[in-house]
This record gives sequence, C-alpha cells and structure tokens, in this order.
Amino acid sequence: MKRITIALISILILLSGCTQTTPAEKGITEDDRIYFILVDRFMDASPNSLSDVNPHDPKAFQGGDLEGIVQRLDYIKSLGMTAIWITPIMQNGPGGYHGYWIHDFYAVDPHFGDLETFKRLVTEAHKRDIKVILDYIVNHTGYDAPWLTDSEKKDWFNPNRTIENWRDPEDVELGWLAGLPDLDQTNPEVAQYFIDNALWWIDETGIDGFRLDTVRHVPKSYWVQFTNAIKAEYPDFFFLGEVWDENTRNLEAYRRSGMDSVTNYSLYAGLQNAFNPLPNMFSLVNAFSKEETFESAASNALFIDNHDNPRYVSLFPKNGEAHMKQALTFMYTYPNIPVLYYGTEIAMTGGADPDNRKFMDWEATESHEFPDYIRLLTEIRKTYVDTFSVIDFEKDHILYEIQKEGQRMLVLINASSKPKTISFDHEASRLLNYTSKVSHPDFSDGHFESQLEAFEILFLVVE
Repeated sequence: MKRITIALISILILLSGCTQTTPAEKGITEDDRIYFILVDRFMDASPNSLSDVNPHDPKAFQGGDLEGIVQRLDYIKSLGMTAIWITPIMQNGPGGYHGYWIHDFYAVDPHFGDLETFKRLVTEAHKRDIKVILDYIVNHTGYDAPWLTDSEKKDWFNPNRTIENWRDPEDVELGWLAGLPDLDQTNPEVAQYFIDNALWWIDETGIDGFRLDTVRHVPKSYWVQFTNAIKAEYPDFFFLGEVWDENTRNLEAYRRSGMDSVTNYSLYAGLQNAFNPLPNMFSLVNAFSKEETFESAASNALFIDNHDNPRYVSLFPKNGEAHMKQALTFMYTYPNIPVLYYGTEIAMTGGADPDNRKFMDWEATESHEFPDYIRLLTEIRKTYVDTFSVIDFEKDHILYEIQKEGQRMLVLINASSKPKTISFDHEASRLLNYTSKVSHPDFSDGHFESQLEAFEILFLVVE
C-alpha cells in the first residue's frame, strides 16, 4: 500500500510539473528579440458572440484572442523571435480593445479568452524557448471603472486635473492622461495592491516580464518600491519601461528607478531622421553619441514603429518599403533589444492610432519578401552583433562595423534615392559579401570603392 501511495504521489508530481508555468531562469537580455502583439488585432482563433465585436470598426473589439497567439507561436518562432510582448489582457471597460482601460486587474477580458488559455500560452511559448512579457499598468484605471464609485477606494485617485505642462514632472504624474482616472501610488493601499496583483500574475502564469505602461506618469519612488518588491521574489524578472522621451538623461533616470530596459525613443528619432526621402545621417550619429548616457545601453529596447506611432512604411509613402528595410537593418544590427511590431515584417501600412492597429494580414506572410529578410537579419545579429562603431558617414550614407566574439562585419547603407560611389579605407585583408559569400571585387590593398545603387544595403564580412 505504501508503494502504491508513493507511486501515486510521484505521478501527481510529474503531472503537475507538465502543466506548471515558471518564469525563464534567465531573464530578457540583449540577446533576445521581441515580437510585439496587439492581442485583439493578431489572430481570431475562437470567434465569440459578444455584441461589441465589430471587425469593421477600427475602435472596436475585432476578435483577436489568446488562442490565436498560441496557434501562431511557430510562425513567431520561425521569424527568429525569442520573446513576445502582448498588450494587457485584464478585463477592460467598453471599447478597451487595446487593453489599457482596465476595470478588473485580476480577471482576463472575455474577448481574449480566460486565465487557463493564457497559462497555456505561456507554457507553449516556453516549450519553444519564447519568453512572455505582459503589458502592465499601475498609472490608471479605465473610464467608469468600478473603483470610482467604491466608497472604500475614494482616496485611491488623484484629483481630476488635465496635464497642462508636459515638462513639469508633477503635472505629468498627477494629471489624468487622456482623462483616464489617475491612481495615487503614494496611498499605501494602492501601492501594495499593485505589488500583490503583479506577484499574483507572475505566480499564476509564469510570465517572464512586464512592459510597464506610462512610466513617466508614475513617481520614480514608486517604481523603485514596485520593482524591488518583485525582484525580491523573482530576481531575473524583466521590466521594460515605456518612457516616451527623447532625452537620454531622462530615459536613464527612469531606468535607474528599477527598469532593466527602457524604450529608446532617442535612437528611434535618430533612425527616423536618417532613413527617409531626405536622409540626415548626422541626426543618427548624434543619437549614437548620446548613448553614452546609459549605464547599460545595450539593454534598451529599439523599435521602428508600434501601436502608438505610425507604421514606418506609411511615414514616407514614396519608397516606403525601401526606407523601412533600411530602418529594420539598423534596428537589427545595433546592440539594443530589437522590438518588432506585428505586421511590420510584411510592411503593413497605417498612420496614427487607430490606423496603425489594423488586423494582421496573414495572407501576406506567405508572399511578402520581408519575413525572409527578417530571418537574414536575425542570423547576422546572432553572429555579429555585440559591439558597434561608426567608420564613415555623410548625410545620405553610413558605414559601421559590428563585432561579436572575433566575428566582424561592415554594414554599408546608401540612404539616397540615387546611386552613389562610396569609398573608404579598412585594415581588412579581404571583404566577403555576406549574402553571396564571395570576395568583393572593389576591395584591394585596404581600399574599398564601389557604386551602390539607390537604397542599397551591403553586408561585408571582414577577414
């Protein structure tokens, strides 16, 4: 009987281990590549009959769900992604398809599925060595959230006020962003509630990190308290702070408040100025110089578009795909953590919100050339990207070298819409064209000279 009992216990332990979801032993690092998903707009795998689902309304729920992400994990993996960041899945108020108008911080929105489906998503992602980052909010609730009429929580909110001066930290932290009820994190009950809630999500689901929303609108002192409390339980848990600011000193100040990484809006602005119809590479090089502000620059997150900014291909409609290809090249070959917005790999179009949040075009993934280009960039990044140095640049072209563990590559980008002759000296004995693996004919005796076609990108292996 004892042997039978022991055997049953062993089986139960094994079974529980098969379904358990735990955060990855190693947190998100600069070796990761993040795929960003707007849950409602990615994949509809379980159609529901909720009355507010309308695929034709850009500001309504359109049906994307957690099960849809589960079904597309292999696709995400095929792009070379090692992590996914998904928009908030907590229960939202009316119209909160994006997840940022939360009414219940402990419930999964029925539009997206349920807690068990999310747990399965994390488990299936981990099986594929894909880490999961959940968007998390402590700054505000949704409009008309139940807390607003709860007498026990009447002191949980800052007084209703509009943000007038975006350069005044107090105004930014205490104001109601877009009229969303602003929570008072100096209230000990509010402060502890979100620590407890955050730990509950980690304990229950095994997620690997949070993308922290609207970081600038919450006091730095609370971020220190919040992140320290989570790190005490999960030392490798990852915090990506959304800090919408191009000033690197401000970005670094928030990173030091407990973030492992911040959104690199400074470098985003630089690459946007560099890869467009009137390229200005000086802006990008100037952004490089400001990277010295960061204690750990490589840990920051770099993007070319997202749900808050127009899709890159639509910023410059003429030759948009060419500009975007160059921006992607830079994003993947620079030592930050690249964040790829869903649909960018197929050049989805979209202006300002909500036009940049269209439903994923799955048919295009079978025919567009960019997914294969993303895979090429992934292999280059894995082999060559660790250090970065600019060798030569003019207003419309840039040459830089990337290195990793003795492997060296030159990346040469002609951002001009016209052919251009580019020459430079280098100490290499030979330069190989990475895509063809043959010696470049225009390199001899340490001197390179060649005409690059409009928008051409060269990857040259240094020997």
